Amino acid sequence: MVNPIPEFVKNIWSKWDIRGVVLTSLFLQITLIFLTPFRKRTRNAVVLVLVWFTYLFADYTANFGVGLISNKYGDEEDDSDANGLLIAFWAPFLLMHLGGPDTITAFSLEDNELWLRHMLGLMVQVCLTGYVFLLTLPTNTFWLPTALIFLAGTIKFSERTRSLQLASISNFQERSMSSYQDTKTIEESIKELEKKFPLKKDDGQIDTSSNQTWQKKEQLDDVDVVSRAFFLFNKFKGLTVDTSINYPTIVPVSEYFEELTAMDALRLIEVELNFMYEAFYTKALLVHSKVGFILRFVSICCVVAALVLFIFDQKHGCNEFDVKVTYTLLYGAVALDVVSFFMLIFSDHTFASFNSLDSQKKGFIRKVADYIFKSFLKLRRPKWVGHEKILCRQIWCRRWSESISGLNFISYCLHKRNRWIEKTITCIGARGLEHWTHEEKNPVPQDLWIFIFRQLQIKYKKLQLDPIPEMVRLRSSRGMWIILEDETLQKDPEKLEVLTTVLSDQISFTDTILNWHIATNLLFYADDVAVAVDVDVEQRSGNVDHENAQQAKLHRDFSMVLSDYMLYLLLRQPTMMSAVMGIGFEEKWKRSCDFFRDYFFHHHKSINEMADDKTLPFTEKFFPFFSKDTRKKSHKQKVASNKLDDLLHQKEDYEIPETSFFDASLFSIGIAKDLVDVLNDLERTHKWKIIAQVWLELLSYAALNCSSINHVQQLGKGGEFISLLWLLSAHFCIGQQIQFLSV
Repeated sequence: MVNPIPEFVKNIWSKWDIRGVVLTSLFLQITLIFLTPFRKRTRNAVVLVLVWFTYLFADYTANFGVGLISNKYGDEEDDSDANGLLIAFWAPFLLMHLGGPDTITAFSLEDNELWLRHMLGLMVQVCLTGYVFLLTLPTNTFWLPTALIFLAGTIKFSERTRSLQLASISNFQERSMSSYQDTKTIEESIKELEKKFPLKKDDGQIDTSSNQTWQKKEQLDDVDVVSRAFFLFNKFKGLTVDTSINYPTIVPVSEYFEELTAMDALRLIEVELNFMYEAFYTKALLVHSKVGFILRFVSICCVVAALVLFIFDQKHGCNEFDVKVTYTLLYGAVALDVVSFFMLIFSDHTFASFNSLDSQKKGFIRKVADYIFKSFLKLRRPKWVGHEKILCRQIWCRRWSESISGLNFISYCLHKRNRWIEKTITCIGARGLEHWTHEEKNPVPQDLWIFIFRQLQIKYKKLQLDPIPEMVRLRSSRGMWIILEDETLQKDPEKLEVLTTVLSDQISFTDTILNWHIATNLLFYADDVAVAVDVDVEQRSGNVDHENAQQAKLHRDFSMVLSDYMLYLLLRQPTMMSAVMGIGFEEKWKRSCDFFRDYFFHHHKSINEMADDKTLPFTEKFFPFFSKDTRKKSHKQKVASNKLDDLLHQKEDYEIPETSFFDASLFSIGIAKDLVDVLNDLERTHKWKIIAQVWLELLSYAALNCSSINHVQQLGKGGEFISLLWLLSAHFCIGQQIQFLSV
């Protein structure tokens, strides 16, 4: 029988198997230490897949290498020669590689729960590597550097296992319970923090009726932001594992946030979420402890000492290439430790710990360190660019992805599906791929964050008047709170009845989102030209209503961004929305898409002709992805929206299928029509303010009902904008975990 594996392939494998494995393992460790920090800074699927593949392949490679060395070493007759001893010297390096870099211990939260499996793997690999070392001990001239690397490898692997244990949910819950049980301790800690980092206050009171107040200069120093965020993370780490927090315990924090500017609050929330990420996905909790510093010092000393000893050891009889491989492993280990050391020094944990030291007497070294730290943190400060002031930092300076994804229903329905591709996607169970092709990533506008922060401050002021009933109202509201608090709507019972009916609990949350999404699209494109014209006229005429027109445009843009984002969450992040999605959403979505696709393709020709706008520039008309304005890309979507408006108001004849298959879609059409009619009767500025506030409440409702574990899960994939809202809401006493507990 012919051997399927050629002889030359066997020879190559026999010569290069161990050498190739150890070098591949080192390459994977280098890739991991530099690549994994980007997983929290981007939602790019390619980056996340690369991290996932490298993370898994690195472990498989190192495990395979240790087994290969132990198996091959015992079978060879020349085990005692110098070259065989070099190969045995490589086994402890693979043990170090199994410990992994500081930048990643787990790819998902489930990995942390498997810390016992990693402990078993630690014992097995240490025993296996120790077995190889003991076999060579009688004749091993490199026994001392081998022992040092073996010790360093054991420490590294133990660090990873201990980090996984610390980040497990049960362990995290136990350690978080003692951090905020004593209310008095929290209040004293807040006062102590204020003494160290006094917050500058304006002489005047906060005026919630004007947007200008929220655009004042940032007040907190960059190092102070990290210190305060670290304090909040340590005191309220139970937020990340769904642990209940007593209301009086967190009130001082809420009052503290009430005094902040919107930009300072964003900076605090970003850093606090970053501490959460590092706690669950890296070795940060361990290496920043006293034991961690000692272990890291011992590990580095062992590696450096092993390198020095190997340099001066006699290498007679050793293969020259194998000596070079050994040097590569040693210098690679030193380089990885140096990189890890600098990452450790320039981490948020170090900044927070250093700033907490007594700063009354600043020596020369302290002043230099302060200058370096502040210069580094200045690079990571939120950067707002362009006329619209969107959040845009270089990717290596980010703490999260800094984007709001969006998925538009009308745009989705305009896309013509390929039946073969659809069948393939259905067969492999990857329905998310179809949604992924329609997903857009939008930058975060500064005005949107200011709007959100302002609304939460207003709600917190209301909550202070009567905490228990207001807390219940705010948590359960899906837009109703805004409608009932609006004085203008209170004077119009008919409009109030329609809006309260649409937002009532009798309609499922997913139906509410779909209804408001369709209505928002119709109102947005119908109002597109009108807002632009009015703003331009008022700018030239100096009309006193110019500010109102600007506010209308801002709220209109906010509404569209939040509307698309909510639909994205339903379709692309179902685990985050599982508590509010209910049953049958996928079927409802499919039916709605089928109905609207049928309608749009019925008007396919007219939509294309109307969308062929002669006024659009050539590049935007034929190459819409060149356009900087995302709304100019969707001219066809605007025309389709107008055609849909004609259907709603029966301006044309269209034969709607009489089967019950389309009942759900017809129900959405009817509600969307009622919404459009009622909202169109309102003054434009008021209309868009109401719509934006309703969307914010819908997003808040989803954020509060999403498990904190799901928020933490997303931090390892670039983070979601909804997580910022969740944490900010918790600090304003609106979170689901804030309870009135008996002490």
